[in-house]
Amino acid sequence: MSVLVDLLPAEEQDAAAATLSGCPSVALPAGTVRTASRLPEAALLVVEEGIVLVTSLRAGASRRMIVAVAGPGSILPPPAADERLEPLVDSWLTSVCPGSYQQLLALPGAARTIVEALAQELRERHESLAQFSSVRHVERVRDKLLQLARTHGRVVPGGIRLDLPLTHELVGEMVGSARETVTWAFQELAREGFVQRVGRTYRLAVRPEALAS
Repeated sequence: MSVLVDLLPAEEQDAAAATLSGCPSVALPAGTVRTASRLPEAALLVVEEGIVLVTSLRAGASRRMIVAVAGPGSILPPPAADERLEPLVDSWLTSVCPGSYQQLLALPGAARTIVEALAQELRERHESLAQFSSVRHVERVRDKLLQLARTHGRVVPGGIRLDLPLTHELVGEMVGSARETVTWAFQELAREGFVQRVGRTYRLAVRPEALAS
């Protein structure tokens, strides 16, 4: 059953589950790339498991840009012509076809949930764009880590842990900085006590309530 069903009012869950049962599932093994042409026709995509990057690679661009990091429960529009889906870990999606989408919109609670989820996705992308206004790359990296902590972080003793398999190259593709610059920024933030590498994860020394502001 789709994670979307769990977000709906109880009285709509059976109808939504029946609608979504006819929608195709899409497996995305880690390391693969999917463009719109390699996905079933969809009005929406629901991330059921895993972590999926939405990346952009325009003609003539020297490198890709990561425009979104979507986890379980995220609702995405289908990728645009210059966008791709790239899973960080083994992931799977539900592809909501146009007919099923219209049926979901006929359910008030489902319609509200979909609109709120798409609005949240839009806010995340606007926040990502706003990070490019920072001249100092260390601030771009700080802001990106805080954004990721709000959406993908876990409260642990001493702060917020990011369980994402982040690399300096990936963060660079999120903030428009070279990998070497991101490495320097992480060193600066570590000296400040803001971020600490713990095994394969990062821990941010911030209070959970600070992320809501």
